[in-house]
Amino acid sequence: MSEWEGYILRDYKIRFDRGSLVLDVGCGPGVFIKLLTERGSSVVGIDIDHAALALCRSQGMSVLYATAEELPFKDSSFDGILCKVVLPFTREEDVISEFGRLLKPGGKCYLQCHGAGYYLNYLLLARSWKRRFYGLRSLVNTWYRVVTGKRLPGFFGDTIYQSQRRLSKYYRRSGLSLVEDTPSKRFLGFTVFTHQILEKIPSDATSRVKSSLAPNTAD
Repeated sequence: MSEWEGYILRDYKIRFDRGSLVLDVGCGPGVFIKLLTERGSSVVGIDIDHAALALCRSQGMSVLYATAEELPFKDSSFDGILCKVVLPFTREEDVISEFGRLLKPGGKCYLQCHGAGYYLNYLLLARSWKRRFYGLRSLVNTWYRVVTGKRLPGFFGDTIYQSQRRLSKYYRRSGLSLVEDTPSKRFLGFTVFTHQILEKIPSDATSRVKSSLAPNTAD
């Protein structure tokens, strides 16, 4: 039995309309590229793992090497984006900004990431000291980054957890709206896995929102 049994949402479905152009960020060996293609989407994958990309290409998949923070595509290129557990290893605010740039108005992003409970579980329940240390350094790195705006040096700073407060701030800045939030079981009251669906707000709606939030200087 997996250590995450009961936390992973087995009925969480990823659905895009047939004919959609979808970007799989962190595509790995192409499991979701294959699944979404079978459902009628055209899928482009990106990853930084050369071996995984080679495997995808050997199966005829459209993939390329790129980081999530700097995606080599034009604005409003995609109907949908899938990002499954990539944010913890990135500059999360830059990645969300890229999603807002690349999605067409009304386009959807399926986003899955780790909350504090994921790393607390490692810290308190993992059987090996390496996993416990991984949980500890990920928690400490996140707190350090929130306070200073920087990561710890080297591998100490390679992973952070996501909080809804930070994510919501990035969504607003990037013209994205949270349309569905499916919580998983919590650990000690803390989020373990985040499953959210985002939607790109049309530019005119974004302008109206910004206008309503602007201070009234006429008084």
